[in-house]
Amino acid sequence: MKRLNMSILAILAASVSLPVLAAQDNGRYVWADVIEATPVTRVIRKPVREEVCWQEEVYREIPARRSAAPSIFGALLGGVIGNQFGGGSGRDVMTVAGAALGGAIAADRQRERHPNRYYASLEDRCGTNTNWQETRQVIGWDVVYEYQGETYLARMPDRPGDQIEVEVSVQPVSP
Repeated sequence: MKRLNMSILAILAASVSLPVLAAQDNGRYVWADVIEATPVTRVIRKPVREEVCWQEEVYREIPARRSAAPSIFGALLGGVIGNQFGGGSGRDVMTVAGAALGGAIAADRQRERHPNRYYASLEDRCGTNTNWQETRQVIGWDVVYEYQGETYLARMPDRPGDQIEVEVSVQPVSP
């Protein structure tokens, strides 16, 4: 009886495992020679900001010290001369115009005789320059390898050695 149970168990185990074995791949692993391995890269650009300083020549104005007396005197003289022309309210207009013109002429003469002066000085200026730094990052390897006289190409994540392991699979061809 024990023997019969064992036989039944063996038959059951075989009937369960045979479909599993039949569904498994008939592959085996062998070594293939690497002919060439070329890195696959991508360019990464990142900004590099840098503070840059320099000296710049700057001109500053020194206002001339001018007396108000010539402008006042010119306005008075212009008013007196303007007062000589016209009559009635026209005389008042000419007096005011003469005073304005005399003051302006005197002020212009003052600016010509005593111009503003300028001096140069160096001042520090700073700014930010942005340069782009490019680096290449290896993202994989294009590998050319040979197996049984045939050449194949594969992309791999890591650099291979002189040989790589490949899986060889045999499948029946249906007629």
